Amino acid sequence: MRKIRFIAPAVVAASVAAAAVAPTYAPASPAAHAAKAVSFKGKYSGKASVVVKGSSVTISSVSGSGSGTNGLTKLSGSKGTGHTSGSCAFFSGPASISGSGGSVSLSVKSSSKGCGTGNLITVSGTASATGSSGKLKGTKGTVSFSGYYNRGSGAFSVTFKGSV
Repeated sequence: MRKIRFIAPAVVAASVAAAAVAPTYAPASPAAHAAKAVSFKGKYSGKASVVVKGSSVTISSVSGSGSGTNGLTKLSGSKGTGHTSGSCAFFSGPASISGSGGSVSLSVKSSSKGCGTGNLITVSGTASATGSSGKLKGTKGTVSFSGYYNRGSGAFSVTFKGSV
């Protein structure tokens, strides 16, 4: 079994993707229940550990810090899975973004991928909010992420954006 570091949001998680979930706002009147969409942006960097065995991908950890809307400063993930195809790895799994504003749990979609040869891998994908707490309680939405991962060192940098 060979151990290869590969970013996968469960990386950004995860996975790099909870970062893009900002709170929704309901009007004061219970009769009008329209929610206002709020833009989200965030940038995180850190380390990810991924094992590739044959065509199977296992994301054992993702840990990063940075800044995002509503004080979301930490990105984490683990228990991601995926598969390789050519020079790409497709992955999915849980991730979360947290900070002073609360936390958002994300589900990284299986169409998320990391592609490249050598140590520099380009990552991109989407994640949906599955739960939230604190000031962000009740938020729902989808975020996209993109960035880079260094397979040799495990370092990654990912930017999130979206609106909810």
